Amino acid sequence: MDRSGLFAMYNNNVDAFSTAASIYYGLFSMQHRGMDTTGICINQNGQFKYKKEEGMVIDVFDESLLKRMEGHAGIGQVLQCSRGDARDFAQPIVIRYTSGQMAVALSGGLVNTDELRKELELQGAVFQTSDDAEIISVLISRARNRFETIEEAIADIMPRLKGGYSLLVMTPRKIIGVRDPFGMKPLILGKKRNSLYFSSETCIFNELDVEVIREVLPGEIVTINQDGIKSSMSQTSEKKALCSYEYIYHSRPDSVIQGVEVFEAREAMGRILAKEAPADADVIVWVPNSGLASASGYAKAMGLPLEDAFIKNKFHCNKFVQPTEDMVRRGVTMKLAVIKSRVCGKRVVVVDDSMVKGTTGRILVDLLRDAGAKEVHVRVAAPEVKYPCHFGGFDLDQASLISSHVTTEHIKDMIGADSLAFLSVEGLLEACQGTEDTLCMACFTGKYPVE
Repeated sequence: MDRSGLFAMYNNNVDAFSTAASIYYGLFSMQHRGMDTTGICINQNGQFKYKKEEGMVIDVFDESLLKRMEGHAGIGQVLQCSRGDARDFAQPIVIRYTSGQMAVALSGGLVNTDELRKELELQGAVFQTSDDAEIISVLISRARNRFETIEEAIADIMPRLKGGYSLLVMTPRKIIGVRDPFGMKPLILGKKRNSLYFSSETCIFNELDVEVIREVLPGEIVTINQDGIKSSMSQTSEKKALCSYEYIYHSRPDSVIQGVEVFEAREAMGRILAKEAPADADVIVWVPNSGLASASGYAKAMGLPLEDAFIKNKFHCNKFVQPTEDMVRRGVTMKLAVIKSRVCGKRVVVVDDSMVKGTTGRILVDLLRDAGAKEVHVRVAAPEVKYPCHFGGFDLDQASLISSHVTTEHIKDMIGADSLAFLSVEGLLEACQGTEDTLCMACFTGKYPVE
């Protein structure tokens, strides 16, 4: 299960803008959702041309390639891979079957992958990758033979897909967007003149001047093509479970989810955290880049100044070479540095968006103490992560989650902080304007929407 972002366009404005370039910009604006692989598949009058490789959007595609890939429709994906060789999980998956070509791109993941794969292999299926998207493409292609439309085939297989996902399926004549019955992964429908779009976030719609129509509903199958928009409902569930980490970390601050701006939700997390866990301090500092909004809310609630104390090396990336254990720490300190004049001799509160393994917390405290901070108080604008995510949040076993087996007091001592506090589950729900029946909180509470 890996984190990813999806973008699609059905271009009905042939005299206007490039389909391939629009998808390129869409994925570029969602690069924060995945930096390991990038892929785009374009429909060129019924023939699919695609490229997917390891690397970021600007690494994989250039202007000349995009011009050669021009067509009237396309889908794309960026992926953050936590399993094996990232190239094995690059999407979209493109297959040929009895009805022609089909491209599939997935955000999220299934929890019954092994079961489905074994069943299909016993029926003669041969898989080229370990990706859930390939399993879904095989299921759709086989079901398609029994139904008049591909939408009916998708509706038929959806009860077999256990997990949290948003899905894009492209055929020679249409693009289909699908959300799981719980709505764990976001998918937004947009329009610009006569062209239609799908996106994992609204942020890129603002940049491309695309009007947000609405979110694809949980359990909904939405088709876009030259005739417009067609919708049908498949599975439905009374309980909804949008991933709460979309508000905490995954989404860009200027995106809007379920009517709530992400920056607004994060600022509310910090404000509520200040009420729950105030600290005697002189200054509040934030961790670039996702900690800004929550630190701003904390600082406002405390009536203390918010300082830009950390400098982030914009050329640092996740592929920075870390050959030894000692270099792991050095690699992170090459990512962040501290402006000493902002913290030297002061009681500092450092606000971060979340804490998963605890390694970053120790480094932040060390950096601030090395810069002369008198005291360092750590505040985390999310509850304690105690349970693994099986739906594309972070693919870590429970033993890797520090809060699953260590108390808050012990974590404080391990990272060397003067105090440590996390946002409560109730505080997170309040900040996101949600309830336990509308948000997935499984990584905090252990209550999974899908067993």
